[in-house]
Amino acid sequence: MASIYLIRHGQASFGHDNYDCLSSLGEQQSSLLGQHFAQRHIQFDYVVQGGMLRHQQTAQHCLAHLPHTEREVQFDARWNEYDFQDILAQLDTQFATAGSTKRYLMAQTDPEKALEQILNQAMDRWVAGQHDHDYAESWTSYHTRINAALAATLALADTAKHIAVFTSGGPISLVSQQLLGVPASQLMNLNWTLVNAGVTKLITSRKGLLLSSLNEHAVFDNQYKHLITYK
Repeated sequence: MASIYLIRHGQASFGHDNYDCLSSLGEQQSSLLGQHFAQRHIQFDYVVQGGMLRHQQTAQHCLAHLPHTEREVQFDARWNEYDFQDILAQLDTQFATAGSTKRYLMAQTDPEKALEQILNQAMDRWVAGQHDHDYAESWTSYHTRINAALAATLALADTAKHIAVFTSGGPISLVSQQLLGVPASQLMNLNWTLVNAGVTKLITSRKGLLLSSLNEHAVFDNQYKHLITYK
């Protein structure tokens, strides 16, 4: 039996031209998570990192607090997030770039709520599968990609006790949604709840793959509650 820890990246640089970079708070979240793993004496036999900079930065800051033991590190871009900018752009061309999206949001009374609304609309259109040809990566292709990434990670479980996967909220939501039997149309309801540097734990067993915990973030309890973010 092996444990697979799906770790969402720390806070990225939302609102900046380059989102794919941890903020200083994201670095702090990642470091605190590493300290949490160290206190629990969790050692990873394998570390899998998505191909995005924020995945690799999160891994770097987290693993820096763990003992330097023998562990195999793999990079697998199949654990990357969906292209939310393309998904937004297919809803409305005014969201084609990070800059134009930011300008639209800043003109709204409640930018946070406005972002949630347009992203939910865009995701509903994408997941419905009726406009697959519009997207750089269709929902079906994304679904297939994440399941392939999961299968490759599960193959490591034969020779491992603990596996860390540094990824994003979308892949974590999709894997969790499938294991919970939640309809794909509810993906974003799950995705919005995932905190930065939160951990979703999977367990391999003779009964198959089980969801042991979802979005665990006790590391941010008490004096660290102010570090909880969702983007």
